[in-house]
Amino acid sequence: MTKPNTEELQRIFNQFDVKNTQSEQRNNEQEHGRATGSNDSTNTSSSSTTTTTTTTEPLPSLTSQENQRRPSLAEIKRTAEETKRRERQEIPFDFNRFLEQMRRRSATPITRYFKSFLQAFDRRPWAVNEQIKIIQDFLDFIYIKMRECEVWRNASDQEFENAKEGMEKLVMNRLYYATFTPSTTDDKERDEILHQKISIFRWIRAEHLDIHDTVDNEHFLVFAESELLKINNYKAPRDKLICILNCCKVIFGLIRHVDGEGGADKFLPILIYVILRANPPKLVSNVQ
Repeated sequence: MTKPNTEELQRIFNQFDVKNTQSEQRNNEQEHGRATGSNDSTNTSSSSTTTTTTTTEPLPSLTSQENQRRPSLAEIKRTAEETKRRERQEIPFDFNRFLEQMRRRSATPITRYFKSFLQAFDRRPWAVNEQIKIIQDFLDFIYIKMRECEVWRNASDQEFENAKEGMEKLVMNRLYYATFTPSTTDDKERDEILHQKISIFRWIRAEHLDIHDTVDNEHFLVFAESELLKINNYKAPRDKLICILNCCKVIFGLIRHVDGEGGADKFLPILIYVILRANPPKLVSNVQ
């Protein structure tokens, strides 16, 4: 079992160290200068040889290439059936299964990288833009290591996408304390201000937004509110987005129930009305 290389992981954090960044830039400029000098000499020598050995060959006819690449009707149908079969066999995301995979002995290097990342992240507070860059760089880094790991080496594309979703959720769950309303921002104050401003507009009713009033409106609106309010029950961005998506699905269900069809001109007023009614806490922090 290979031991994780912590130097690779440390580069993610060192990019915000001014001294390290400047030294890396100087090294890169020196290497680039040496490489440019060598390339110039090789290009001058190779240009003379390539000009003397250039020969013209007849290009294959375009029609013959098109005929060779043109699929038959049977192949098109077969491809369509295979696509439908893959869609039916789509594997749902299962976070518990991902946690079970992470507990396997063969996944130990991934676990060590993950724990080392958490320890390095805690060494000092990071600005929001630094947090975003560090987390995304780590995810890009760990996805490569996961693909090389025995657990996911032979996994299908869909299975590996689920594993990537699981890793992102695991990271954000562990860093929730630092990334949600971080101390380096004024998100908490903005949350309170927005919550108070939304409460001022509680007097607004459906007719004020040209929303068709039916006997079933209240049932759909309460359901949409409950889905939106669930956003504070979850930590991972994926789960928060699902709450918003479910709220939007309920709104579109109301539009289809009332009008049979819908668009942005009908959807947006209902979404605004649901937000005014629900007035979800920490709305700014959730969006951020």
